[in-house]
Amino acid sequence: MRLARIPGWLLLLPWLWLAAWAQAAEVKQKGGAFYIYLPPSVDFNQVIDRLKTEIEAQNWEVLRVQDVDEGLRAHYKMDIQNKVVYACKSQYLAQGIQDDPNITLLVPCRIAVYRVDYAGRAAGAKADGGKIVVGVADPVHEAEEIGIKRREAAVVASRELKAILKAVADFFDKR
Repeated sequence: MRLARIPGWLLLLPWLWLAAWAQAAEVKQKGGAFYIYLPPSVDFNQVIDRLKTEIEAQNWEVLRVQDVDEGLRAHYKMDIQNKVVYACKSQYLAQGIQDDPNITLLVPCRIAVYRVDYAGRAAGAKADGGKIVVGVADPVHEAEEIGIKRREAAVVASRELKAILKAVADFFDKR
């Protein structure tokens, strides 16, 4: 009895699907920043709302949301989705300033949320495919870059910012 030959690429499909699924809620580090990637089908404004919820769940303050996309649309006719959420945890700021006042150069934390197309270019809601990116600079990396020696507050802030991103990713991964 002869078995039908199955193309090799067909055998890889289940493994590729499992690999993509397993890493969906993973916080990635690239350079001095942490990122999560969400599928393009996720509602952009829901991402902003969930991010604010998770920031507050970690006892951080949401200071404001900068509508980068609205400013660029008004002045340059760009159709993109791009916002920056400013957040701070005053307790860490107070500790950081006592350790080294130069930490003030790094606050508040800015968490970017933006949509890109398949080629990685800035994109709007009507983009075909791509992904939504949520990212934040690693406070430890930033502190190292400007020569801050005592980085205890930055270490804790870094850990909590990663937890915020993970919670956002997990929320949309379960839907």
